[in-house]
Amino acid sequence: MLKFLSPARNGATKPYSYRSRAKLIHTGQVIEDLNDVTIDDIVVLGRIHDAQHVHTLKRRNIPFIHDICDNKYIPWDDEGAYTKLMGQWRRTNEAAIAITTTCDELKEFIQTKTNKDIFVIPDPTEREEEQVKFLHNEKIEMVYYGSWGNYEQVDFEKYKFENTNLTIITNKSKKYPFPSHLLEWGYEIQAEIVRRSDIVLLPVNNDFEMSKYKGNNRPVDALRQGRFVITNATTPSWLKLKDFIWCGDIEEGFKWAINNVDKVKLKVYEGQKYVNKNYSIDVISNKWKEVYNVCNSRYIR
Repeated sequence: MLKFLSPARNGATKPYSYRSRAKLIHTGQVIEDLNDVTIDDIVVLGRIHDAQHVHTLKRRNIPFIHDICDNKYIPWDDEGAYTKLMGQWRRTNEAAIAITTTCDELKEFIQTKTNKDIFVIPDPTEREEEQVKFLHNEKIEMVYYGSWGNYEQVDFEKYKFENTNLTIITNKSKKYPFPSHLLEWGYEIQAEIVRRSDIVLLPVNNDFEMSKYKGNNRPVDALRQGRFVITNATTPSWLKLKDFIWCGDIEEGFKWAINNVDKVKLKVYEGQKYVNKNYSIDVISNKWKEVYNVCNSRYIR
């Protein structure tokens, strides 16, 4: 059986990768420790694992896959934390029977770091599909959501929109006090604000090295809830959605959208079909099943 290790967080919020890439998947079982793992299982280790997990699996001769959901090979924090994680990932990759990741670009990058087989499994959508709505408020409501690391890369002051209100949702920074004009992220809070909104505004800093390796769960979330996305992203996985969202100049996209209401709705309708076909839980669960079958057939127990 495929078993996703998701260690207890002691009340802390589980990362998106654990919600979407473990708890939603039909193929397999989520476990908090390695007590119930047998020689017949294949374990998936995500970002939150340590040397002891790897040591235990090696000692018990239990095969495991390393699931890498972001490009942490690029320094993002103080040198000590970065160095520690890179050392752990190197040891994990050496012992893993395969690696899984979220998009083709991240696969290509990881291939420069290891000689292991790498499989691309996109994030599934974790939202229920909702009705397409656009310009359903007296004043145009826009919402931005993203981690603090994404948020602090963007200068929102440079964007000028008439007759609009922008709500920004993000998580608390480890370094700075949380500004009172922002909303603290929560799964249901995000859903509630998106339902009130006409546009999901997702500007990014395309010069930020990590951006090109991002998965597309943020615009997929918006389409799933029936909302139009305006972004300037050149992130390859986001550009796969370019027929359903605006990818380009932010202010130009806003002007086009409010002057093309029917076209906006049609894009979102078609986007929902695309998401259902490519990112539904059933589709992604089958991808995990395929990877399990390949790895299980290759591994000599």
